[in-house]
Order: sequence, then structure tokens, then C-alpha cells
Amino acid sequence: MKITLLEELAGQPYPERSFTSETVKIGRDPIECHVVFDQDDWPMVSRRHAEFRQRNGRCLLVDSGSRFGTFLQGKRVLDPCEVQVGDRVQFGAGGPLMRVIAMKESAAAKAAQASDFHHSPTVFEDSLRGSETH
Repeated sequence: MKITLLEELAGQPYPERSFTSETVKIGRDPIECHVVFDQDDWPMVSRRHAEFRQRNGRCLLVDSGSRFGTFLQGKRVLDPCEVQVGDRVQFGAGGPLMRVIAMKESAAAKAAQASDFHHSPTVFEDSLRGSETH
């Protein structure tokens, strides 16, 4: 997936940031996270706060068990939620706010989905073919 996010602080936008990955992790951990927030500025952001995941052609927002919650359009995320372009995501009450600017499904994900739709013979069909040759 390619996702473009825009951080907003006090109503002012920061430069857009684009990521190309099946999972984009958000938090304070600079080793594991793609988007990293400083603990001094954002104490409500957990080390591994949340992530965007591509699944079956959809982009999902998943809270990673954060202490102060993840919010999509102002509502707390309890289960994976589908994200749309234009949505606002907040990491912790009063925490940093990001807006989803663009999303595009990756070629690898499209290919995987296409292969799921190809017909593969069942065991029953294979056994029928075997009996036709006898």
C-alpha cells in the first residue's frame, strides 16, 4: 500500500509523508515505527501506538493496545476500522493529529488478490480426472 499522511498541529499542516508498505506503524519507537513522535512533545503516544494495514484492498487502522487510545474521525478505535482519504486520525486524546491524504493499493497486494480468484482444482475434481484415464 502507498499511503500519504499529513500531520496537523494547531491547524497548521506539516509536509506530507508517504509510505509504501503493507503495514505503516505509528508510535515512539524509532526502530519499529515509520512515523515517530517524541515522548517529550507527545507523552500520550505509546511506543507502538497504532498502525495502518492493507487487507483485501482496504486500508485499516488498528490500535496496538495503546494506553491513551487511537481515534478515527473523533471516535475511539476499538476494532480495526476502514480508513478513507480525508479521514483524521488522532493518537491519544489531545495527541498528534494526522490526515489521510492519499491511498493506493500496492501491485503485490493486487497480484495476491488476483491469484485468490484463480480456480484451482479440488481434490474431488482431481480424483475424477484420475478415474477418466482408467
